[in-house]
Amino acid sequence: MAEVRKSSATDSTRGVVYDLVKRQRVAGPDLAETVDSAGITDGARELNRAHEIVKGAPEVRTERVRALKHQVQNGTYQPDPREVAREILERGF
Repeated sequence: MAEVRKSSATDSTRGVVYDLVKRQRVAGPDLAETVDSAGITDGARELNRAHEIVKGAPEVRTERVRALKHQVQNGTYQPDPREVAREILERGF
């Protein structure tokens, strides 16, 4: 951390900013104003696009869910335990 130095009393109103990762001086005492910035990463943009696509997709499984609910309510739903186990292992928990 040799790049970090304590300011003297005369320099207390003017700061020096260091990038500790690169160990470079990125701003000096002549910097009158600091600027904040924010951005959206490419990953966040991609996630947002995927979310919009999913929201816009039609509910194609509605009828399947309705049929399964009916089977569960009537007591006729009998899933294959081996198929359930296989799906769990393939998809994860």
